[in-house]
Amino acid sequence: MRWGTLAPGGAAFEDVPAAEWSAALHANVVGNALLVQAVLPGMRRAKWGRIVFVSSGIAEEGVPGPGPYGTAKMALHGMARALAWEAGKDGILVNVAVAGLTITGAQRPIPQEVLDGLAARTPSRRLSTADDMAALIVFLGSEANRNLTGETLRDGSNAGRSAHAT
Repeated sequence: MRWGTLAPGGAAFEDVPAAEWSAALHANVVGNALLVQAVLPGMRRAKWGRIVFVSSGIAEEGVPGPGPYGTAKMALHGMARALAWEAGKDGILVNVAVAGLTITGAQRPIPQEVLDGLAARTPSRRLSTADDMAALIVFLGSEANRNLTGETLRDGSNAGRSAHAT
């Protein structure tokens, strides 16, 4: 994963350097594609496998500034759909786990009142933790996932986009 050097609102779209686009696409798209190419032959031989790409709510909702990051993450959704069709016949399931704003141990320059407001817009009234996201990824990558493929699954922090949320 590569966020890049642009903070939300940090640069107008037309001012984003080509190098920033290239780096984001290479890290988030090409890197995932190369990893899949490395493991896919073994999964095909085993007639079983699970591939889980990790995306971001920014891919679907957007945010001013980090266009390369959101664009690259959305590309994973297309890669998952194509790969699900190609690899499904070999018992390989491919999905995307989409993280919203996730509470981790890292410091964020986001005021607590903003975090509280975002949490209030989710059905559970809380933002997801790293453990919540990990549980989704573990399920998608496990034998418990028996036939869910080509799908995009969002953690609870992404539910805040609902128009009726208060």
